[in-house]
Amino acid sequence: MREEDKSSVSSNEKVDANETANSLFSTFQINEIEYKVVKKSNSKIEGERLWLQVKNLVPIYYLDGFWIRKWSYNKKEDYILLFANADEETLKHEIVHSIEYKQEPSKELEDLYSEVLEKITEDSFDNWTASFNFRKNIHEFIADGYSKKVFIEALKKENLYEEFLEKTAYLFE
Repeated sequence: MREEDKSSVSSNEKVDANETANSLFSTFQINEIEYKVVKKSNSKIEGERLWLQVKNLVPIYYLDGFWIRKWSYNKKEDYILLFANADEETLKHEIVHSIEYKQEPSKELEDLYSEVLEKITEDSFDNWTASFNFRKNIHEFIADGYSKKVFIEALKKENLYEEFLEKTAYLFE
């Protein structure tokens, strides 16, 4: 879980990052409730499917059941959890976290983030669906810029998307 999450997650076994869906199942305990892993994959396999060039092999665990948060990237232990109610946008978001948390944002990216905080408003979104998750911190900004369609469209509308891609290209090199 990210540090700002208050719930505790623990795994009952260590998992090799190269494991895939055919490996043995395990469970995770979240808020004292045990969830069964119904599928295993990794960030490279899932990233390729989502058109991301991912070099790292972060384990991804698909859990049976639902949870209000539906996702989590554990940066300390380097794995991703997804619940049955998660979609591909959520998966892409967490995969980007598994990459970007390992590299410090450049000064240029921090400057762009400041500009985005000033320029992206409710008017930047074309319909009633707006996403302001990017305002939490630079990590959410980076992940949203690659995963959230409504935010990507807002960046494009404000002519900031190409610069975003330029300033974050280091993540996929």
